[in-house]
Amino acid sequence: MAIDQERRLEALCRQLNEIIMGAALCATEIASIVNSMHDRGGTAGATPNGKCRDRRPTGRPLLDESTLSVMWNGNMLHLGHTQGFWLLARLARSANQYVTYLDLIADIWDNDLTDPAAVRSGVRRLRLKLRRGGMRDLADAIVGHHGRYMLDLGFSSRHTEVTASAH
Repeated sequence: MAIDQERRLEALCRQLNEIIMGAALCATEIASIVNSMHDRGGTAGATPNGKCRDRRPTGRPLLDESTLSVMWNGNMLHLGHTQGFWLLARLARSANQYVTYLDLIADIWDNDLTDPAAVRSGVRRLRLKLRRGGMRDLADAIVGHHGRYMLDLGFSSRHTEVTASAH
């Protein structure tokens, strides 16, 4: 491939990345406006009939491999080239489906280990980093159940339907 073509492709990738991030910001702002419109009908966090509403967002996090960052609810957090970034990326690819720890070991740790405690520790560190970065609800969406993990973006009846996703 010619050097000019390679540079053009890199420039187009950067432009596309900026457009996608801008669209994500717009979507977040639209969701915020819609939520505030719903809140005007009654107490914040409750529907007009007084029932509580789940205020956690249900959109997918945006993971940017070029900056190794995650964008969630208008916030961006740089995770860096860490197991946490790749773990979140893997869980996001199979959002709302359980992924076995063996699949995570194969995908994230390249089968270099077989200890489920390493996966638990990686998940714990990722949750902590997300919480410290102001993404508590995203951290809480990472759920585990008997050696399987899921990014639960539906926030509905957890653990009722357990499906494992193979890589």
